Amino acid sequence: MEDNNKIIDLVTYNLWANKRIITWLESNDQELITKDCQSSFSSILKTVKHILDGQILYYSILNQSPYNESSENSVQDKYRQLIEQSIAFLEYVKKQKNFNESRLVKTKFLSGEFPQFELIKHCMNHSTFHRGQIITIGHQLKLTKAPSTDMLFYFIERNKH
Repeated sequence: MEDNNKIIDLVTYNLWANKRIITWLESNDQELITKDCQSSFSSILKTVKHILDGQILYYSILNQSPYNESSENSVQDKYRQLIEQSIAFLEYVKKQKNFNESRLVKTKFLSGEFPQFELIKHCMNHSTFHRGQIITIGHQLKLTKAPSTDMLFYFIERNKH
């Protein structure tokens, strides 16, 4: 059960960090969120969409349900969808009793069976990596007051309660 709690805590951290990033992005000039820049994805919004689509993909694999990429909507819709998806992911892991059950992954880049805990860890790491890119793009665009999404800050906040 301790391992389950670690997975739940990791997914809770992901929601916490996504909320911090979205709150920060909402406080900035929304035209800058779609401005082209140098990175893996050419704008902050495209990076948010990539995080969202990654979470949707792994959530569908875990749930063994069809994958439906996020639709092209407004900036605010993307923000809302990312938070809603992060909440759904957390609700999913809270209901699980065994993260050792395998899931089949078949994408154009990857094929194989993986235990759920590995898929969850990978997905959360993927989101963390791209949140870092969002901060870097924000610095390029002269956005200020970026939040810290370091896991230790989450632990400090979590332990206050």
